Amino acid sequence: MKRFVFFLVLLLFVLFPRSIAADEGWGIDNFQSDIAVQESGQVRVVETIEVDFRNLDKHGIYREIPYIYESEGEKTYTEIAVSSILQNNTKAKYETSRNDGYIQLKIGDPDRTISGKNVYVLTYTAKGVLRSFAEHDELYWNVTGNNSPVTINRVEAVVTVPKEGITRIICYEGYSSSQGECQSKQESPQLARFNSTGPLDEARGMTVVAGYTKGMVPILTVERPKSFWEKFTEWPSLATIFIVLFSGIITVLYRWHKHGRDYWFAQNIFGKKDDQGVVKPFGSHETVTVEFVPPENLRPGIIGVLMDERAQTHDVVATIIDLAARGYLTITEIPKKWLFGKVDYQLNKKQKPARNAVAEATAGGDEKELLGYEKKLLHNLFNTGDEVKVSSLKTTFYDDLEEVKKELYKEVVDMKLFPTDPEKVRSNYVMIAVVLLFVGLAGVGFSVSTDFVFGADIALGVVVSGILLLAMSRHMPRRTAYGHELYRRARGYHLFINTAEKHRQKFFEKKNMFNEVLPYAIAFGLTEKFAKQMHEMGIQPSTTGWYSGVHPITSSHFASSMSDFSSSMSTAIASTPSSSGGFSSGGSSGGGFGGGGTGSW
Repeated sequence: MKRFVFFLVLLLFVLFPRSIAADEGWGIDNFQSDIAVQESGQVRVVETIEVDFRNLDKHGIYREIPYIYESEGEKTYTEIAVSSILQNNTKAKYETSRNDGYIQLKIGDPDRTISGKNVYVLTYTAKGVLRSFAEHDELYWNVTGNNSPVTINRVEAVVTVPKEGITRIICYEGYSSSQGECQSKQESPQLARFNSTGPLDEARGMTVVAGYTKGMVPILTVERPKSFWEKFTEWPSLATIFIVLFSGIITVLYRWHKHGRDYWFAQNIFGKKDDQGVVKPFGSHETVTVEFVPPENLRPGIIGVLMDERAQTHDVVATIIDLAARGYLTITEIPKKWLFGKVDYQLNKKQKPARNAVAEATAGGDEKELLGYEKKLLHNLFNTGDEVKVSSLKTTFYDDLEEVKKELYKEVVDMKLFPTDPEKVRSNYVMIAVVLLFVGLAGVGFSVSTDFVFGADIALGVVVSGILLLAMSRHMPRRTAYGHELYRRARGYHLFINTAEKHRQKFFEKKNMFNEVLPYAIAFGLTEKFAKQMHEMGIQPSTTGWYSGVHPITSSHFASSMSDFSSSMSTAIASTPSSSGGFSSGGSSGGGFGGGGTGSW
């Protein structure tokens, strides 16, 4: 019984396909095609398509025209050039795209719907669609295509040639490969007319053949279109890439040369500095000499920013050690509670720092002497009380840390070490670089999809320029001439700490020099090396009450403690909360050139 029903349905579909097929709700009343073979060997086609959308709301129609044809394993390539498209005698909006060997014309306004009867007139030129045989040349043209989803009530085609010479005509209609004939009439040696015998149901089309005198017009051929990659690697494209890339690289490097290099005090011919107002970009080799004290008594955090143009977490940790050494807080080591536990640390704020040699030397002991970022750091550390454990700062202090860094950047600008906030300079260039990358990548994608090679060349240049600018953004902040001079001297102080064993006499001359230098060693990333040098010189640290450890204070143990404290503190204050969460015989309808289909959207 089931087999009987199946075969019955299949038989009905074969005998009455129109009634079985789904009704689209609209139709094509008339499809008129005027096909003119021109003396140049090209074929000009004017299609007048009368559609009735009835009461449907539609934007328009689409027309698909093949430009690649395959027969017996061989491909034939043609060119289709659209001249104009009219809708109801008015210039129509349309989009052109290529897909699977078809040119698709999407006609209509996406922001406007229409209904009822509409007339579309498509004018285009086809190249490479004429064929040559031993005794005649021929136009073999699929007028409507066989991909239409609706019934075409009437089809008419008129073929003309530039001179008298039409020798034979024939017309086919029906499904693809059908050899059912339609009406054809040669009205003159230059004109033939073809008509469908009746309405053409869905997927049925009409194809015409007109043979004419051999050699009347040239038989044009179209070479296989070059792939995007083939066109991309040709010399005009490569030259364009080179020019755009070179221009982008030069622009970025010029921007750095003009706005990213430090200013420095100009030298006159006698080796003396000019007035401070006369400055030039830094560009010559400078000799760095050892400095035994921080230049202009700059604080560790300030020197940290001066050295690498960044306010980093270890600069803040160095500031905490510096504040402790100056008497503003104490650090107490809390031993681990079990074998695999970790040592913790407790910070205690001191209301009135005791005067000592270090404090006297650094003008400490009075909050009026604190810089803005130091005040912000103390306030944020002890905003809930006068004591805090380092472990409690984990995932809670990161916003406070950013506030301290902002104050630190503000301080170096106020001190005229930088003309503007170096972090903002970096961020601005990063933002520009990201925009260039986004625009460039979008341009590459668009150019590849539209086969616009030179557009891809330019877009690729923009991408590379964006990458280079992103890499160079870290070098775009610049120091002032005054800032560069202190930077040069800070490098000398770094040299002193890095080679402390060569200058041991300086440490023996000043009892508390270990405590004074330690915060700067942390800022420079030289903590362990500096402590090792102190141990080798036999110099023991004197914490003067600001650090309390579990074990007796020795240079080797203190180095380990300070390294562990710096690591723990950096991890704690910079950590953020973790987030969780949840891509020829054989002629037939559908044969020849032309074809495709017509639909709506």
